[in-house]
Amino acid sequence: MKLINYFWGLIKSFLFFIIKEFFSFFIKSALFLVLLSGVFTFLLNRETNKNKIIKNNFYVKIDLSQKFKEKSNTKTFFDEKALNFYSLLANIEDITLNTEVKGLILNLDDISLNYSQVEELSQYLLKLKEYRNIDIISYMEEVDKKNFYLASFTNKIFMPKTNSTVVNISPYFRESFYKKDFLDKLGVKFNIVNTGNYKSYGEDLASSKMSKEAREDSTRILKENYENFLDKVSNNLRYDRNKMDNLIKNGDLVAASSKDLYEQKLISGYMYWSEIVNMIGEDHIVDINDYALNYFTFDQYNSKNKIYIMALEGSISDEDILNNTFINPSNVINSLNKLEKDDSVKGLVIRVDSPGGSALASDKISNRLKEFKKKKPVYISMGGVAASGGYYIASNANKIFASESTITGSIGVVSVIPNFSELLNKTGINNEKISEGEFADLYSSDEMTKEKYNKILKSNLKVYDDFLNEVSNGRKINRAKLEKMAEGRIWTGREAVELGLVDEIGGLSDTVYSMIEDLELGDDYNVIFMEDKMDVKNLYKKYSKFISSSKIEKLSLMKNSIFDENLYNKPILYMPYEIFE
Repeated sequence: MKLINYFWGLIKSFLFFIIKEFFSFFIKSALFLVLLSGVFTFLLNRETNKNKIIKNNFYVKIDLSQKFKEKSNTKTFFDEKALNFYSLLANIEDITLNTEVKGLILNLDDISLNYSQVEELSQYLLKLKEYRNIDIISYMEEVDKKNFYLASFTNKIFMPKTNSTVVNISPYFRESFYKKDFLDKLGVKFNIVNTGNYKSYGEDLASSKMSKEAREDSTRILKENYENFLDKVSNNLRYDRNKMDNLIKNGDLVAASSKDLYEQKLISGYMYWSEIVNMIGEDHIVDINDYALNYFTFDQYNSKNKIYIMALEGSISDEDILNNTFINPSNVINSLNKLEKDDSVKGLVIRVDSPGGSALASDKISNRLKEFKKKKPVYISMGGVAASGGYYIASNANKIFASESTITGSIGVVSVIPNFSELLNKTGINNEKISEGEFADLYSSDEMTKEKYNKILKSNLKVYDDFLNEVSNGRKINRAKLEKMAEGRIWTGREAVELGLVDEIGGLSDTVYSMIEDLELGDDYNVIFMEDKMDVKNLYKKYSKFISSSKIEKLSLMKNSIFDENLYNKPILYMPYEIFE
Protein backbone atom coordinates (compact mmCIF):
# COMPACT_ATOMS: atom_id res chain seq x y z
CA MET A 1 0.00 0.00 0.00
CA LYS A 2 2.87 2.36 0.86
CA LEU A 3 4.48 1.59 -2.51
CA ILE A 4 1.21 2.45 -4.32
CA ASN A 5 0.94 5.74 -2.39
CA TYR A 6 4.58 6.52 -3.24
CA PHE A 7 4.04 5.98 -6.97
CA TRP A 8 0.73 7.89 -6.84
CA GLY A 9 2.59 10.80 -5.25
CA LEU A 10 5.15 10.72 -8.06
CA ILE A 11 2.39 10.67 -10.66
CA LYS A 12 0.61 13.65 -9.01
CA SER A 13 3.87 15.63 -8.86
CA PHE A 14 4.52 14.88 -12.51
CA LEU A 15 0.98 15.92 -13.49
CA PHE A 16 1.25 19.16 -11.51
CA PHE A 17 4.59 19.86 -13.20
CA ILE A 18 3.08 19.28 -16.67
CA ILE A 19 0.07 21.51 -15.87
CA LYS A 20 2.32 24.27 -14.47
CA GLU A 21 4.60 24.18 -17.53
CA PHE A 22 1.60 24.17 -19.87
CA PHE A 23 0.12 27.30 -18.31
CA SER A 24 3.53 28.96 -18.18
CA PHE A 25 3.99 28.26 -21.91
CA PHE A 26 0.47 29.52 -22.60
CA ILE A 27 1.05 32.80 -20.73
CA LYS A 28 4.39 33.41 -22.47
CA SER A 29 2.87 32.61 -25.86
CA ALA A 30 -0.10 34.90 -25.21
CA LEU A 31 2.22 37.77 -24.24
CA PHE A 32 4.30 37.20 -27.36
CA LEU A 33 1.20 37.24 -29.59
CA VAL A 34 -0.04 40.46 -27.95
CA LEU A 35 3.34 42.09 -28.53
CA LEU A 36 3.42 40.86 -32.14
CA SER A 37 -0.09 42.17 -32.72
CA GLY A 38 0.92 45.52 -31.24
CA VAL A 39 3.89 45.81 -33.57
CA PHE A 40 1.74 45.03 -36.60
CA THR A 41 -0.96 47.54 -35.54
CA PHE A 42 1.63 50.24 -34.92
CA LEU A 43 3.30 49.78 -38.31
CA LEU A 44 -0.06 49.73 -40.05
CA ASN A 45 -1.15 52.94 -38.29
CA ARG A 46 2.09 54.68 -39.22
CA GLU A 47 1.64 53.86 -42.90
CA THR A 48 -2.00 54.94 -42.72
CA ASN A 49 -1.08 58.25 -41.05
CA LYS A 50 1.51 59.01 -43.72
CA ASN A 51 -1.22 59.00 -46.33
CA LYS A 52 -3.36 61.45 -44.33
CA ILE A 53 -0.87 64.28 -43.90
CA ILE A 54 -2.48 67.71 -44.28
CA LYS A 55 -0.31 70.17 -46.16
CA ASN A 56 -1.15 73.59 -44.70
CA ASN A 57 -3.52 75.84 -42.75
CA PHE A 58 -4.47 73.25 -40.18
CA TYR A 59 -5.32 73.36 -36.48
CA VAL A 60 -3.68 71.15 -33.85
CA LYS A 61 -6.06 69.62 -31.32
CA ILE A 62 -4.86 68.98 -27.76
CA ASP A 63 -7.07 66.97 -25.42
CA LEU A 64 -5.74 67.78 -21.95
CA SER A 65 -7.60 64.91 -20.31
CA GLN A 66 -4.81 62.81 -21.82
CA LYS A 67 -2.13 61.90 -19.27
CA PHE A 68 1.05 63.85 -19.90
CA LYS A 69 3.38 62.35 -17.31
CA GLU A 70 6.60 64.08 -16.32
CA LYS A 71 8.52 60.86 -16.69
CA SER A 72 9.17 59.76 -20.24
CA ASN A 73 6.45 57.41 -21.39
CA THR A 74 8.31 54.26 -22.32
CA LYS A 75 7.67 53.51 -25.95
CA THR A 76 5.75 50.26 -25.95
CA PHE A 77 3.89 48.30 -28.57
CA PHE A 78 0.71 49.18 -26.72
CA ASP A 79 0.98 52.98 -26.74
CA GLU A 80 3.61 54.18 -29.19
CA LYS A 81 2.05 57.62 -29.59
CA ALA A 82 1.91 58.62 -25.91
CA LEU A 83 3.54 61.97 -25.13
CA ASN A 84 5.02 63.06 -21.85
CA PHE A 85 4.77 66.62 -20.55
CA TYR A 86 8.17 67.62 -21.94
CA SER A 87 7.16 66.31 -25.38
CA LEU A 88 3.92 68.27 -25.22
CA LEU A 89 5.84 71.51 -24.57
CA ALA A 90 8.41 70.68 -27.27
CA ASN A 91 5.65 70.18 -29.83
CA ILE A 92 3.97 73.46 -28.92
CA GLU A 93 7.34 75.18 -29.29
CA ASP A 94 7.67 73.54 -32.68
CA ILE A 95 4.20 74.82 -33.63
CA THR A 96 5.46 78.33 -32.83
CA LEU A 97 7.92 77.96 -35.73
CA ASN A 98 5.65 76.00 -38.07
CA THR A 99 3.84 78.54 -40.27
CA GLU A 100 1.62 75.80 -41.70
CA VAL A 101 -0.24 75.63 -38.35
CA LYS A 102 -3.09 78.12 -38.28
CA GLY A 103 -4.30 77.51 -34.74
CA LEU A 104 -4.72 75.35 -31.64
CA ILE A 105 -7.88 73.82 -30.18
CA LEU A 106 -7.67 72.92 -26.50
CA ASN A 107 -10.23 70.57 -24.96
CA LEU A 108 -9.98 71.49 -21.29
CA ASP A 109 -12.50 69.06 -19.77
CA ASP A 110 -11.10 66.70 -17.09
CA ILE A 111 -7.71 68.35 -17.40
CA SER A 112 -5.02 65.97 -16.16
CA LEU A 113 -2.25 68.52 -15.58
CA ASN A 114 -1.39 69.80 -12.12
CA TYR A 115 -1.37 73.54 -11.45
CA SER A 116 2.39 73.85 -11.97
CA GLN A 117 2.11 72.17 -15.38
CA VAL A 118 -0.82 74.44 -16.27
CA GLU A 119 1.37 77.45 -15.43
CA GLU A 120 4.17 76.20 -17.69
CA LEU A 121 1.80 75.42 -20.54
CA SER A 122 0.20 78.85 -20.21
CA GLN A 123 3.61 80.48 -20.75
CA TYR A 124 4.04 78.53 -23.98
CA LEU A 125 0.63 79.75 -25.13
CA LEU A 126 1.69 83.31 -24.37
CA LYS A 127 4.85 82.90 -26.46
CA LEU A 128 2.79 81.39 -29.26
CA LYS A 129 0.44 84.38 -29.33
CA GLU A 130 3.29 86.89 -29.09
CA TYR A 131 5.44 85.27 -31.77
CA ARG A 132 2.68 84.58 -34.29
CA ASN A 133 -0.85 85.74 -34.92
CA ILE A 134 -2.23 82.28 -34.20
CA ASP A 135 -5.79 81.37 -33.29
CA ILE A 136 -6.03 79.53 -29.93
CA ILE A 137 -9.46 78.19 -29.05
CA SER A 138 -10.43 76.57 -25.75
CA TYR A 139 -13.51 74.44 -25.20
CA MET A 140 -15.08 73.36 -21.90
CA GLU A 141 -18.25 71.73 -20.64
CA GLU A 142 -17.23 71.64 -16.98
CA VAL A 143 -15.30 74.54 -15.48
CA ASP A 144 -13.15 74.86 -12.38
CA LYS A 145 -10.35 77.23 -11.40
CA LYS A 146 -7.62 75.19 -13.04
CA ASN A 147 -9.04 74.85 -16.55
CA PHE A 148 -10.50 78.37 -16.48
CA TYR A 149 -7.04 79.69 -15.56
CA LEU A 150 -5.58 78.03 -18.66
CA ALA A 151 -8.53 79.07 -20.85
CA SER A 152 -7.85 82.70 -19.97
CA PHE A 153 -4.56 82.46 -21.91
CA THR A 154 -6.37 81.53 -25.15
CA ASN A 155 -8.00 83.85 -27.72
CA LYS A 156 -11.50 82.42 -27.52
CA ILE A 157 -13.38 80.43 -24.88
CA PHE A 158 -16.42 78.43 -26.02
CA MET A 159 -18.97 76.35 -24.11
CA PRO A 160 -22.29 74.75 -25.08
CA LYS A 161 -25.35 76.92 -24.60
CA THR A 162 -27.14 74.88 -21.96
CA ASN A 163 -27.78 75.06 -18.23
CA SER A 164 -26.56 71.48 -17.90
CA THR A 165 -22.96 72.64 -18.26
CA VAL A 166 -21.18 72.79 -14.92
CA VAL A 167 -19.30 75.78 -13.51
CA ASN A 168 -17.79 75.63 -10.03
CA ILE A 169 -15.31 78.41 -9.31
CA SER A 170 -14.83 79.29 -5.65
CA PRO A 171 -11.86 80.85 -3.81
CA TYR A 172 -10.90 77.45 -2.39
CA PHE A 173 -12.30 74.38 -0.69
CA ARG A 174 -10.75 71.16 0.52
CA GLU A 175 -11.81 68.56 3.02
CA SER A 176 -9.76 65.96 4.87
CA PHE A 177 -11.20 62.93 6.60
CA TYR A 178 -9.77 62.33 10.07
CA LYS A 179 -10.17 58.64 10.88
CA LYS A 180 -9.03 58.23 14.49
CA ASP A 181 -12.50 57.74 16.02
CA PHE A 182 -13.44 55.23 13.32
CA LEU A 183 -10.16 53.35 13.72
CA ASP A 184 -10.63 53.30 17.50
CA LYS A 185 -13.86 51.39 16.99
CA LEU A 186 -11.94 48.80 14.97
CA GLY A 187 -9.21 48.58 17.59
CA VAL A 188 -6.53 50.06 15.33
CA LYS A 189 -4.29 52.92 16.45
CA PHE A 190 -1.50 54.86 14.77
CA ASN A 191 1.29 56.63 16.59
CA ILE A 192 2.81 59.48 14.60
CA VAL A 193 6.33 60.47 15.63
CA ASN A 194 7.34 63.68 13.85
CA THR A 195 10.08 66.27 14.15
CA GLY A 196 7.96 69.38 13.79
CA ASN A 197 4.44 70.54 14.56
CA TYR A 198 3.89 71.34 10.87
CA LYS A 199 4.87 67.85 9.71
CA SER A 200 1.23 66.81 9.42
CA TYR A 201 1.67 63.62 7.40
CA GLY A 202 -0.38 60.86 9.06
CA GLU A 203 -2.21 63.09 11.53
CA ASP A 204 -5.52 62.06 9.94
CA LEU A 205 -4.86 58.56 11.30
CA ALA A 206 -3.91 59.58 14.84
CA SER A 207 -6.16 62.58 15.49
CA SER A 208 -9.87 63.37 15.39
CA LYS A 209 -9.38 66.84 13.95
CA MET A 210 -6.94 68.97 12.01
CA SER A 211 -4.11 70.55 13.97
CA LYS A 212 -3.91 74.34 14.04
CA GLU A 213 -0.53 74.13 12.32
CA ALA A 214 -1.87 72.03 9.43
CA ARG A 215 -4.86 74.37 9.09
CA GLU A 216 -2.57 77.42 9.09
CA ASP A 217 -0.27 75.95 6.43
CA SER A 218 -3.11 74.80 4.20
CA THR A 219 -5.05 78.05 4.46
CA ARG A 220 -1.99 80.12 3.57
CA ILE A 221 -1.22 78.04 0.49
CA LEU A 222 -4.83 78.06 -0.70
CA LYS A 223 -5.05 81.84 -0.29
CA GLU A 224 -1.76 82.29 -2.18
CA ASN A 225 -3.01 80.23 -5.11
CA TYR A 226 -6.36 82.03 -5.20
CA GLU A 227 -4.70 85.46 -5.29
CA ASN A 228 -2.48 84.26 -8.12
CA PHE A 229 -5.56 82.99 -9.99
CA LEU A 230 -7.27 86.38 -9.64
CA ASP A 231 -4.16 88.28 -10.78
CA LYS A 232 -3.58 86.21 -13.90
CA VAL A 233 -7.15 85.57 -15.06
CA SER A 234 -8.41 89.15 -14.56
CA ASN A 235 -5.36 90.46 -16.42
CA ASN A 236 -5.73 87.98 -19.31
CA LEU A 237 -9.44 88.65 -19.75
CA ARG A 238 -9.04 92.41 -19.13
CA TYR A 239 -11.62 92.02 -16.40
CA ASP A 240 -11.92 94.12 -13.25
CA ARG A 241 -10.14 92.15 -10.52
CA ASN A 242 -12.40 93.33 -7.68
CA LYS A 243 -15.49 92.50 -9.68
CA MET A 244 -14.20 89.00 -10.38
CA ASP A 245 -13.26 88.54 -6.72
CA ASN A 246 -16.76 89.55 -5.62
CA LEU A 247 -18.42 87.28 -8.16
CA ILE A 248 -16.44 84.31 -6.93
CA LYS A 249 -16.72 85.03 -3.20
CA ASN A 250 -20.46 85.66 -3.48
CA GLY A 251 -20.89 82.18 -4.96
CA ASP A 252 -22.20 83.44 -8.30
CA LEU A 253 -19.90 81.04 -10.13
CA VAL A 254 -20.72 77.96 -8.04
CA ALA A 255 -23.42 75.57 -9.29
CA ALA A 256 -23.50 77.87 -12.30
CA SER A 257 -23.48 77.22 -16.05
CA SER A 258 -22.10 78.55 -19.31
CA LYS A 259 -24.96 81.04 -19.40
CA ASP A 260 -23.76 82.62 -16.15
CA LEU A 261 -20.23 82.96 -17.52
CA TYR A 262 -21.49 84.43 -20.78
CA GLU A 263 -23.74 86.87 -18.94
CA GLN A 264 -20.70 88.08 -16.97
CA LYS A 265 -18.68 88.28 -20.22
CA LEU A 266 -16.22 85.64 -19.02
CA ILE A 267 -16.45 83.45 -22.13
CA SER A 268 -16.42 84.37 -25.81
CA GLY A 269 -19.58 82.63 -26.88
CA TYR A 270 -21.57 79.42 -27.26
CA MET A 271 -20.42 76.48 -29.35
CA TYR A 272 -20.58 72.71 -29.05
CA TRP A 273 -17.48 70.69 -29.85
CA SER A 274 -19.02 69.38 -33.05
CA GLU A 275 -19.73 72.95 -34.16
CA ILE A 276 -16.09 73.94 -33.62
CA VAL A 277 -14.99 70.92 -35.67
CA ASN A 278 -17.45 71.80 -38.46
CA MET A 279 -16.38 75.44 -38.41
CA ILE A 280 -12.70 74.54 -38.92
CA GLY A 281 -13.32 71.43 -40.99
CA GLU A 282 -12.54 67.94 -39.68
CA ASP A 283 -9.99 67.46 -42.47
CA HIS A 284 -8.05 70.45 -41.17
CA ILE A 285 -7.61 69.22 -37.60
CA VAL A 286 -4.56 67.22 -36.52
CA ASP A 287 -4.30 65.60 -33.09
CA ILE A 288 -1.17 66.55 -31.10
CA ASN A 289 -0.06 62.89 -31.09
CA ASP A 290 -0.21 62.78 -34.89
CA TYR A 291 1.58 66.12 -35.08
CA ALA A 292 4.43 64.69 -33.01
CA LEU A 293 4.77 61.73 -35.38
CA ASN A 294 4.28 63.35 -38.77
CA TYR A 295 4.64 67.14 -38.58
CA PHE A 296 7.37 67.90 -36.06
CA THR A 297 9.82 70.10 -37.98
CA PHE A 298 12.58 71.01 -35.54
CA ASP A 299 15.84 69.20 -36.25
CA GLN A 300 18.37 69.47 -33.46
CA TYR A 301 21.88 70.61 -34.28
CA ASN A 302 24.29 67.68 -34.20
CA SER A 303 26.44 68.86 -31.32
CA LYS A 304 28.86 67.14 -29.00
CA ASN A 305 27.60 69.34 -26.17
CA LYS A 306 24.67 67.54 -24.60
CA ILE A 307 22.28 68.67 -21.89
CA TYR A 308 20.30 65.77 -20.47
CA ILE A 309 16.90 66.00 -18.79
CA MET A 310 16.04 63.33 -16.23
CA ALA A 311 12.50 63.12 -14.82
CA LEU A 312 12.03 61.90 -11.24
CA GLU A 313 8.31 61.41 -10.67
CA GLY A 314 6.41 59.69 -7.87
CA SER A 315 7.23 58.52 -4.35
CA ILE A 316 10.84 57.78 -3.46
CA SER A 317 11.35 54.12 -2.60
CA ASP A 318 14.00 51.41 -2.63
CA GLU A 319 11.37 49.07 -4.05
CA ASP A 320 11.30 48.50 -7.81
CA ILE A 321 7.73 47.31 -8.34
CA LEU A 322 6.55 48.80 -11.64
CA ASN A 323 9.42 51.28 -11.66
CA ASN A 324 7.41 53.99 -13.41
CA THR A 325 5.44 54.39 -10.17
CA PHE A 326 8.39 55.06 -7.86
CA ILE A 327 11.68 56.93 -7.87
CA ASN A 328 14.15 54.14 -7.26
CA PRO A 329 17.69 55.13 -6.13
CA SER A 330 19.37 52.22 -7.92
CA ASN A 331 17.85 53.27 -11.26
CA VAL A 332 18.76 56.92 -10.68
CA ILE A 333 22.34 56.11 -9.63
CA ASN A 334 22.86 53.82 -12.65
CA SER A 335 21.72 56.63 -14.97
CA LEU A 336 24.00 59.13 -13.23
CA ASN A 337 26.95 56.77 -13.57
CA LYS A 338 26.44 56.57 -17.35
CA LEU A 339 26.04 60.33 -17.75
CA GLU A 340 29.09 61.04 -15.62
CA LYS A 341 31.32 58.86 -17.84
CA ASP A 342 30.05 60.47 -21.05
CA ASP A 343 32.32 63.43 -21.87
CA SER A 344 29.75 64.85 -24.29
CA VAL A 345 27.32 65.42 -21.40
CA LYS A 346 27.93 68.97 -20.19
CA GLY A 347 25.13 69.24 -17.65
CA LEU A 348 22.03 67.61 -16.19
CA VAL A 349 18.57 69.07 -15.58
CA ILE A 350 16.43 67.03 -13.20
CA ARG A 351 12.68 67.48 -13.22
CA VAL A 352 11.45 66.59 -9.71
CA ASP A 353 7.76 65.90 -9.12
CA SER A 354 7.63 64.05 -5.83
CA PRO A 355 6.05 64.40 -2.37
CA GLY A 356 8.97 62.41 -0.91
CA GLY A 357 9.18 58.93 0.56
CA SER A 358 11.87 56.81 2.16
CA ALA A 359 14.49 58.85 4.05
CA LEU A 360 17.25 56.39 3.19
CA ALA A 361 16.34 56.24 -0.52
CA SER A 362 16.24 60.06 -0.66
CA ASP A 363 19.65 60.28 0.99
CA LYS A 364 21.22 57.80 -1.44
CA ILE A 365 20.06 59.83 -4.43
CA SER A 366 21.14 63.11 -2.83
CA ASN A 367 24.58 61.74 -1.99
CA ARG A 368 25.17 60.55 -5.56
CA LEU A 369 24.05 63.92 -6.95
CA LYS A 370 26.58 65.71 -4.74
CA GLU A 371 29.34 63.59 -6.25
CA PHE A 372 27.99 64.10 -9.79
CA LYS A 373 27.82 67.86 -9.26
CA LYS A 374 31.58 68.00 -8.65
CA LYS A 375 32.11 67.11 -12.32
CA LYS A 376 29.02 68.44 -14.08
CA PRO A 377 26.37 71.02 -13.11
CA VAL A 378 22.96 69.85 -11.88
CA TYR A 379 19.93 72.14 -12.17
CA ILE A 380 16.54 71.25 -10.69
CA SER A 381 13.18 72.03 -12.27
CA MET A 382 10.38 71.50 -9.74
CA GLY A 383 7.02 70.22 -10.98
CA GLY A 384 3.72 70.32 -9.11
CA VAL A 385 5.31 69.19 -5.86
CA ALA A 386 8.92 68.77 -4.78
CA ALA A 387 8.57 68.49 -1.05
CA SER A 388 10.11 66.59 1.87
CA GLY A 389 12.23 63.86 0.23
CA GLY A 390 11.65 65.59 -3.11
CA TYR A 391 13.22 68.76 -1.70
CA TYR A 392 15.98 66.74 0.01
CA ILE A 393 17.05 65.52 -3.45
CA ALA A 394 16.88 69.03 -4.91
CA SER A 395 18.67 70.92 -2.13
CA ASN A 396 22.23 70.24 -3.29
CA ALA A 397 21.77 71.26 -6.94
CA ASN A 398 23.62 74.20 -8.45
CA LYS A 399 20.32 75.96 -9.20
CA ILE A 400 16.67 75.30 -8.39
CA PHE A 401 13.72 76.57 -10.44
CA ALA A 402 10.04 76.28 -9.47
CA SER A 403 6.69 77.42 -10.80
CA GLU A 404 4.76 79.95 -8.75
CA SER A 405 2.31 77.29 -7.54
CA THR A 406 4.85 74.51 -6.93
CA ILE A 407 4.52 73.04 -3.44
CA THR A 408 7.90 72.57 -1.81
CA GLY A 409 9.62 72.57 1.58
CA SER A 410 8.12 70.18 4.15
CA ILE A 411 11.55 69.83 5.73
CA GLY A 412 10.91 67.30 8.46
CA VAL A 413 10.82 63.62 9.38
CA VAL A 414 7.93 61.42 10.45
CA SER A 415 7.39 57.79 11.41
CA VAL A 416 4.04 56.02 11.36
CA ILE A 417 3.82 53.24 13.95
CA PRO A 418 0.66 51.09 13.71
CA ASN A 419 -0.73 49.46 16.84
CA PHE A 420 -3.03 46.46 16.29
CA SER A 421 -3.05 45.13 19.88
CA GLU A 422 -6.66 46.14 20.60
CA LEU A 423 -7.80 44.66 17.29
CA LEU A 424 -6.03 41.40 18.16
CA ASN A 425 -7.80 41.30 21.52
CA LYS A 426 -11.19 41.98 19.90
CA THR A 427 -10.71 39.18 17.41
CA GLY A 428 -9.48 36.73 20.01
CA ILE A 429 -5.95 36.47 18.64
CA ASN A 430 -3.31 35.96 21.31
CA ASN A 431 0.05 37.48 20.40
CA GLU A 432 2.84 35.51 22.11
CA LYS A 433 6.27 37.19 22.10
CA ILE A 434 9.79 36.00 22.77
CA SER A 435 12.42 38.74 23.04
CA GLU A 436 15.72 39.63 24.63
CA GLY A 437 17.24 43.06 25.13
CA GLU A 438 16.00 46.59 25.68
CA PHE A 439 13.69 47.91 22.92
CA ALA A 440 13.77 44.62 20.98
CA ASP A 441 9.97 45.02 20.81
CA LEU A 442 10.13 48.67 19.72
CA TYR A 443 7.91 48.10 16.67
CA SER A 444 5.65 45.40 18.10
CA SER A 445 1.86 45.63 18.17
CA ASP A 446 1.86 46.71 21.84
CA GLU A 447 0.74 50.10 23.08
CA MET A 448 3.27 52.85 22.45
CA THR A 449 4.97 53.64 25.76
CA LYS A 450 6.61 56.96 26.56
CA GLU A 451 10.01 55.25 26.48
CA LYS A 452 9.36 53.74 23.03
CA TYR A 453 8.08 57.06 21.67
CA ASN A 454 11.16 58.93 22.89
CA LYS A 455 13.44 56.26 21.44
CA ILE A 456 11.90 56.65 17.97
CA LEU A 457 11.79 60.45 18.30
CA LYS A 458 15.48 60.53 19.18
CA SER A 459 16.26 58.51 16.05
CA ASN A 460 14.08 60.75 13.89
CA LEU A 461 15.71 63.88 15.28
CA LYS A 462 19.06 62.59 14.04
CA VAL A 463 17.59 62.12 10.54
CA TYR A 464 16.03 65.59 10.81
CA ASP A 465 19.45 66.98 11.76
CA ASP A 466 20.90 65.40 8.59
CA PHE A 467 18.08 66.94 6.55
CA LEU A 468 18.73 70.41 7.97
CA ASN A 469 22.47 70.08 7.37
CA GLU A 470 21.91 68.98 3.76
CA VAL A 471 19.73 72.01 3.04
CA SER A 472 21.87 74.44 5.05
CA ASN A 473 25.04 73.40 3.22
CA GLY A 474 23.43 72.98 -0.19
CA ARG A 475 21.49 76.24 -0.16
CA LYS A 476 24.02 78.23 1.91
CA ILE A 477 21.31 79.12 4.44
CA ASN A 478 22.19 79.80 8.07
CA ARG A 479 21.12 76.81 10.17
CA ALA A 480 19.21 78.88 12.75
CA LYS A 481 17.37 80.75 9.98
CA LEU A 482 16.56 77.47 8.23
CA GLU A 483 15.06 75.92 11.35
CA LYS A 484 12.42 78.66 11.40
CA MET A 485 11.22 77.71 7.91
CA ALA A 486 11.43 73.96 8.53
CA GLU A 487 9.43 71.83 11.02
CA GLY A 488 7.44 70.43 8.10
CA ARG A 489 6.13 73.75 6.77
CA ILE A 490 5.17 73.78 3.11
CA TRP A 491 5.69 76.73 0.76
CA THR A 492 4.64 77.81 -2.71
CA GLY A 493 7.30 78.41 -5.33
CA ARG A 494 6.82 82.18 -4.89
CA GLU A 495 7.42 81.94 -1.15
CA ALA A 496 10.35 79.53 -1.58
CA VAL A 497 12.22 82.03 -3.77
CA GLU A 498 11.77 84.74 -1.13
CA LEU A 499 13.05 82.36 1.57
CA GLY A 500 16.06 81.21 -0.45
CA LEU A 501 14.89 77.62 -0.75
CA VAL A 502 14.57 78.09 -4.53
CA ASP A 503 16.61 80.31 -6.87
CA GLU A 504 14.18 81.41 -9.57
CA ILE A 505 10.60 81.16 -10.78
CA GLY A 506 10.55 79.27 -14.06
CA GLY A 507 9.53 76.10 -15.81
CA LEU A 508 11.48 73.26 -17.38
CA SER A 509 12.55 75.22 -20.47
CA ASP A 510 13.68 78.15 -18.30
CA THR A 511 15.87 75.74 -16.34
CA VAL A 512 17.38 74.25 -19.50
CA TYR A 513 18.09 77.62 -21.14
CA SER A 514 19.59 78.93 -17.92
CA MET A 515 22.08 76.05 -17.93
CA ILE A 516 22.90 76.59 -21.61
CA GLU A 517 23.54 80.28 -20.93
CA ASP A 518 25.63 79.61 -17.80
CA LEU A 519 27.74 77.06 -19.71
CA GLU A 520 28.14 79.59 -22.55
CA LEU A 521 27.23 77.01 -25.18
CA GLY A 522 25.63 79.50 -27.56
CA ASP A 523 23.81 77.53 -30.26
CA ASP A 524 26.15 74.56 -30.05
CA TYR A 525 24.14 72.11 -27.91
CA ASN A 526 21.66 69.24 -27.95
CA VAL A 527 18.93 68.78 -25.33
CA ILE A 528 18.12 65.13 -24.73
CA PHE A 529 15.28 63.82 -22.60
CA MET A 530 16.24 60.52 -20.96
CA GLU A 531 13.76 57.80 -21.90
CA ASP A 532 13.21 54.49 -20.19
CA LYS A 533 14.03 51.59 -22.42
CA MET A 534 11.69 48.64 -22.68
CA ASP A 535 13.45 45.31 -22.35
CA VAL A 536 11.16 42.84 -24.11
CA LYS A 537 12.95 39.76 -22.80
CA ASN A 538 12.33 40.88 -19.21
CA LEU A 539 8.68 41.78 -19.75
CA TYR A 540 7.37 38.38 -18.67
CA LYS A 541 9.87 38.17 -15.84
CA LYS A 542 8.79 41.55 -14.53
CA TYR A 543 5.07 40.89 -14.46
CA SER A 544 4.85 37.10 -14.11
CA LYS A 545 4.91 37.25 -10.32
CA PHE A 546 1.68 39.26 -10.44
CA ILE A 547 0.12 36.95 -13.05
CA SER A 548 1.00 33.64 -11.42
CA SER A 549 0.57 34.46 -7.74
CA SER A 550 -2.69 34.07 -5.86
CA LYS A 551 -4.73 37.04 -4.65
CA ILE A 552 -3.32 36.62 -1.15
CA GLU A 553 0.24 36.55 -2.48
CA LYS A 554 -0.39 39.70 -4.55
CA LEU A 555 -1.77 41.58 -1.54
CA SER A 556 1.10 40.40 0.61
CA LEU A 557 3.63 41.43 -2.04
CA MET A 558 2.24 44.95 -2.33
CA LYS A 559 1.88 45.32 1.46
CA ASN A 560 5.39 44.12 2.22
CA SER A 561 6.98 46.04 -0.61
CA ILE A 562 5.27 49.40 -0.19
CA PHE A 563 3.65 49.84 3.20
CA ASP A 564 5.75 47.78 5.60
CA GLU A 565 9.02 48.62 3.93
CA ASN A 566 8.52 52.32 3.24
CA LEU A 567 5.70 53.91 5.22
CA TYR A 568 5.55 52.05 8.52
CA ASN A 569 8.13 52.22 11.31
CA LYS A 570 10.98 53.71 9.26
CA PRO A 571 11.77 57.45 9.19
CA ILE A 572 10.17 58.92 6.08
CA LEU A 573 10.44 62.26 4.34
CA TYR A 574 6.90 62.71 3.06
CA MET A 575 4.50 65.62 2.84
CA PRO A 576 0.73 65.06 3.34
CA TYR A 577 -0.89 62.98 0.60
CA GLU A 578 -3.16 65.75 -0.61
CA ILE A 579 -1.62 67.94 -3.29
CA PHE A 580 -2.86 71.53 -3.45
CA GLU A 581 -4.72 72.44 -6.62
